[in-house]
Amino acid sequence: MRGPTHYTVRLYSTDDAHAPFAMSTPVRRIAHLDMDAFYASVELLRYPDLRGQAVVIGGGRNAIPETLPDGSRRYARLRDYVGRGVVTTSTYEARALGVFSAMGMMKAAKLAPDAILLPTDFDAYRRYSGLFKAAVRTFTEQVEDRGIDEIYIDLTEVPGEPAEVAARIKAAVSEATGLTCSICVAPNKLLAKIGSELDKPDGLTLLTPADIPHRIWPLAARKVNGIGPKAAEKLAGIGIDTLGALAEADRERHGHDADEDAEHGERRPQPVGAHRFDRRAEGVRPGHGRAWADAVPTSAGGASEGQT
Repeated sequence: MRGPTHYTVRLYSTDDAHAPFAMSTPVRRIAHLDMDAFYASVELLRYPDLRGQAVVIGGGRNAIPETLPDGSRRYARLRDYVGRGVVTTSTYEARALGVFSAMGMMKAAKLAPDAILLPTDFDAYRRYSGLFKAAVRTFTEQVEDRGIDEIYIDLTEVPGEPAEVAARIKAAVSEATGLTCSICVAPNKLLAKIGSELDKPDGLTLLTPADIPHRIWPLAARKVNGIGPKAAEKLAGIGIDTLGALAEADRERHGHDADEDAEHGERRPQPVGAHRFDRRAEGVRPGHGRAWADAVPTSAGGASEGQT
């Protein structure tokens, strides 16, 4: 049985002479769309009186709100939770108090005892997931499904300026679901994924090569999907704690390799870029070339780290 794939992250400076992108290849327009606090936002559609409050999703049947004779509701509070469960998600107000997904509920109760506790409803989340994805597919079928609340979209051949197209997609998602999403349009999937987090919630972000030095390089290295706590700790141990430091270290190493190849008249094969769409995904096609950043599968054995 094949083990999980390891990924080597390669980030290139926009002025790097060895950055592997072909000038004859049109710049790709890849969007990453991420629904904002998805599960919690779906619950707020059902319980609009909770908007603006710290709400935690992850309770069981005991957390089902009680409807009182006057029509109002009585909600469970996080301080009353007893058990070993974990937080499924939380509203941004709860996150401001330090409560995040995958945190133990008892720990969360110490941080935000007065937060409202609601049970999960995965049937509802799947239904809204289908609604927002159907809305996006009215623009293009070049979509890669990456989970219940996020997708990649190839906008390269969609008419219109990136900002205008992204705004129309956001409006279509809102009309179909009543929910907000954050979207980033960038040259590839890696940058689009990072960028969709920059202006949350309800964000619309455009990343071009000129934006990378001041918007991407200062970010923590762990912002790259696949660099987990252990990998981040190892990177920090050798003085690499930002994406800029990671890019510079990689540029120096691969630049040296490229110089050696040139001296011997050799050309190293270029690995597949992270922004290539999964050929196995329905309704998508592979991308072309690499630009400014990529994630390259390097082995099939051992364990891998991930983060969501």
